[in-house]
Amino acid sequence: MGLMARVKRWRYVYGWRLRYWWIDTPAGLHARFMLIGFAALGVIGQVVSAAIAAARPVPKDHPHQAIIWFVVWLVIALLAAVASYMLAGKQKAPAAQSADTPTTEDGQSVKRHYGTCWVDDSFLLAWKIVGRDPIKSDGGKK
Repeated sequence: MGLMARVKRWRYVYGWRLRYWWIDTPAGLHARFMLIGFAALGVIGQVVSAAIAAARPVPKDHPHQAIIWFVVWLVIALLAAVASYMLAGKQKAPAAQSADTPTTEDGQSVKRHYGTCWVDDSFLLAWKIVGRDPIKSDGGKK
């Protein structure tokens, strides 16, 4: 395996590990809140510095006060992002599916069709519900 193949594999594996940590763990949730907090502090600092700069008298024909509208837009966008994050619903666990399972006939064999043909008599050879059994392990204890 060459170096570039290893780098691609590492990027793939650790990218998914980072995604799992960021989205699916409590530590990732805390990291997201901390990032939002630091971003909010940065925006507040920029707003305060822009307000101070806008309050100072400026020479004529210098439209520095247009920054106020940018700050207003930025605050509105930040509030919209925070509101959409707070109002987003939590993911619910999937409900147990109760559907009619197809029936199978014992002793029926697989029909083999060679070439191009139209088959009207379809059948189900086997049916198994997968993904319902929990993973069981002894946890390495003896």
